[in-house]
Amino acid sequence: MKIKGTNISMTRGDSESITVRCSEPFAAGDTVTMTVREDVESEIVLQKNATSFDENGAAVLAIEPGDTEGLEFGDYVYDIQIRWADGTVATVLPVSRFHLEGEVTY
Repeated sequence: MKIKGTNISMTRGDSESITVRCSEPFAAGDTVTMTVREDVESEIVLQKNATSFDENGAAVLAIEPGDTEGLEFGDYVYDIQIRWADGTVATVLPVSRFHLEGEVTY
């Protein structure tokens, strides 16, 4: 299963959260990972994992102010991958745009 690419735009240094749901609720042993890079071949600039899930089995990837405050304004790429407890791996959100907006108060 793949979700059509979804672009993200957020203000650098703000708090944000991304909720990920699947047709099968996530459970103990599953890991949902979001990875952000300048481009698909560069080093990781931000990576968030969820290994615990809400009462509906959804993963919440929390982006804290410190996660982005040191990054340059502009465009990056990201994807979201699931590693199920049985070892199966699926990239459920393919490479999409992650844009960091400028800020005045920092």
